Amino acid sequence: MSDKNSNSTLAFLLGIAVGALLGVLFAPAEGKETRKKIAKYLEELEEKGEEFIEEGTEKVKKFIEESKDKVTKKLEKQE
Repeated sequence: MSDKNSNSTLAFLLGIAVGALLGVLFAPAEGKETRKKIAKYLEELEEKGEEFIEEGTEKVKKFIEESKDKVTKKLEKQE
């Protein structure tokens, strides 16, 4: 995963989070209801963040494994 794509994705997700939070805060509702909405939204955001991290971790693991295989093959050719 390239740094540029990772940063763009993270910025996009952060923009969505901020926009949704501001929308909830400025929507006309009682304080208790607003707090419930914010809590629910933050839980959903946490889940999405965990999924994003898991996907990134899997991509990094795959990249490392593929790199190890390539290095091993090159070393075997040199012997």
